[in-house]
Amino acid sequence: MKNFLISICTFLLLTGCSSENSSSVKQNNTPASSETTTKEWQVSPYFTISKPGPNGKDVPFGLRGVKGKLAIVDAPVKAGTNNKQLPHFWGGTPEKTEQLFNKQVKIIGTSKEDGKTVTAFKSSIGVPNEEVVKPPHHYAESVGYLNLPSKGIWKLDVYIEDNLFGSIIIEVQ
Repeated sequence: MKNFLISICTFLLLTGCSSENSSSVKQNNTPASSETTTKEWQVSPYFTISKPGPNGKDVPFGLRGVKGKLAIVDAPVKAGTNNKQLPHFWGGTPEKTEQLFNKQVKIIGTSKEDGKTVTAFKSSIGVPNEEVVKPPHHYAESVGYLNLPSKGIWKLDVYIEDNLFGSIIIEVQ
């Protein structure tokens, strides 16, 4: 009987601790899921692609994001100002990339520091000038202004026609 009572008390103690931990996570506005890791807030990597330069020859162009999916120009982003930006999109194939042309883009920024969310960018994906960028089109671009209110680490969730296309992490100065 004594072992039975000890087992029940241990079970209740462990159950109480695990529900307390999960409720405290929810109170901090951090989802209780395996997706929430410190890796989620690591600044997205830098990479280059080749783009036609003013003389028509390809030149390296620096981006930050997910290579082959989604990226922005690797340039300083300053808090509280309109930062001219050129998001890049890849559809996986030239045909799927071309299906992105003329679609609406919206970027929602979420601050790591305070959890604040803002609409940071709105534009549409442009059709390239085919005299400069010859088909097949391996990437698409949108031009506009990225505006984030405070410095720190920001997650940018990119929506095309209200569907989540992908996310990247940047540092705002």
